Amino acid sequence: MIETMRKWCLPVWLFALYFIYPIPHTIALRNLLLLSGLAGCLWLIKRDGSGKAAWLALQSFRVSGLILASLTVWLIIQSSLISPYPLLALDMLRGDWFIELLVAITGGCAVLATRRARARHSITILALALFAHVVLLFAYQIWLWVSTSNYPSRQTPFANIDYHSTLLTALIALLLADLSSRVIAGRTALAISSNTIILMLSISLVTTVILTARNAVVISFVLVMATAVVFFLTGRRSLGRWATPVILILFLVSSIVGWVGLRSDTRWNGFIEAATAAFDTQNNLRWLNDKYAVPQMRSGQPVEESAYLRLSWAKVALEQIEHYPLGLGYGHKAFGWAVDRSYHVQSGIESSHSGLLDFTLANGIPGLILWLALSGALIATGWHAFRRKISSVGLMLVLTVIAYLVRCLIDGHLSGFRLEMYALAVGALVMTQALDSEQSSTESPEAAGACLK
Repeated sequence: MIETMRKWCLPVWLFALYFIYPIPHTIALRNLLLLSGLAGCLWLIKRDGSGKAAWLALQSFRVSGLILASLTVWLIIQSSLISPYPLLALDMLRGDWFIELLVAITGGCAVLATRRARARHSITILALALFAHVVLLFAYQIWLWVSTSNYPSRQTPFANIDYHSTLLTALIALLLADLSSRVIAGRTALAISSNTIILMLSISLVTTVILTARNAVVISFVLVMATAVVFFLTGRRSLGRWATPVILILFLVSSIVGWVGLRSDTRWNGFIEAATAAFDTQNNLRWLNDKYAVPQMRSGQPVEESAYLRLSWAKVALEQIEHYPLGLGYGHKAFGWAVDRSYHVQSGIESSHSGLLDFTLANGIPGLILWLALSGALIATGWHAFRRKISSVGLMLVLTVIAYLVRCLIDGHLSGFRLEMYALAVGALVMTQALDSEQSSTESPEAAGACLK
């Protein structure tokens, strides 16, 4: 029964949990899956007696753990003692931040419960769950194409393109990292063939461009460029004379993704004029309330509203951070709280559409510093493990954190299901890398070298 749970029940549960996360109106179902799965994982871990070993293995992440603990303590202090909205802030802290911690623990337990021999299978399942959404999206669009004779590039089976672009960039980070690790170190984290990974990566990049999701194109560009830097720093010795062509190909791919993204999305054409209008927040008040007119371009046409609003909100958010450097209390509504207090209105605004700006307005500059420190510590630990050839998962952790960090800069993604999906993935990656590190430390140099061949 125990082996059946490990071999079949845990993979099916993890796939189902990660697959339904971005689907609207599934909160009750995913919470049920989360708690029942966590209980099952803890039972398996207790049966194995592997909890103590896991705690020792996680010592390589002790700096990240200390920063996370410090951040959590600060959030509690800030929301309860500094925030002018303590009841609202503490309620959001309970319903958002502590849920994220529970989800991260669940991701780690899912890896630990499968035992070390199958630890990488959990990461593979997460990647397959993300790719299943790509397949679903393509199937839906092809069905509409056959029905209407026009290809519906921005039509999605649920929610909007922002939901799907988030899944795409998370998947691209995992695939790029694994493919790079195979080429540079001869090690893999995904139980998928190299040809299949190349196919999945190609489909994901094409889908990103087809969706015409500007922010996803930006993240994909950053990820491919980051991969080129990885090859430049670590791949030249292992690739020899092939290093330069590979790096040039990666730069070419990133350039193509960026160029096609710019050309296929007409919203970029009026970006400069939208930005000019956005920074004049005193005279152009559309950002504050939709009763005001959309600013016009020189041609007399309205500026592209999405870019205008995001840039206006970003400028106002920076101004409000100066007014409230210690924050207004945990929650994605902090930007709206700041605007209402400073402008003496009931704007109805919640987010500035930048997760990092929202997080700073909510938790103050100390909160932002601790969040950036946590991200930096995770990147540093992952990079160290990859450079030392301790764990191929290390590069996955690096690119996953970079992708999410950049996404939170340009999108309001530092809360809700997006933060939970990120927490689950990071929890699983951290535990897998920790187990890899423990195994590496017990191997002889000869055995470790054999693993790389």
